[in-house]
Amino acid sequence: MFDRAVDVLSMALGLGCVWLGWRAVLRPRRPPEPIRGPVGVVLAWGLGYVLLGNSLTIESVTLMAGGEPGRPADVIRWVAGPLLVGSILAAFLSRRWERRRDRAMNEGRQA
Repeated sequence: MFDRAVDVLSMALGLGCVWLGWRAVLRPRRPPEPIRGPVGVVLAWGLGYVLLGNSLTIESVTLMAGGEPGRPADVIRWVAGPLLVGSILAAFLSRRWERRRDRAMNEGRQA
């Protein structure tokens, strides 16, 4: 019973990732709150979340049907993971650069 509950939760999380990723892919200039940054970063983040969500959902359904995880786990590990980590790092650096630029502009005005 516990295994089925975990599989259903994983499938729900996967579908939520797909939904969040599509929001970012379809509207990269108005992304969801967790990700802000240049359009390319938002698109990479959205694509990573779509891949992650699809892989999680497929893997959960496969496990519920009694199969063995195979390619979905590989997609998560080798494709979706680097896309997500890279885009989150790029968004962090973009925000930091923007804050630094704004601070420099504000100090220039006060002088």
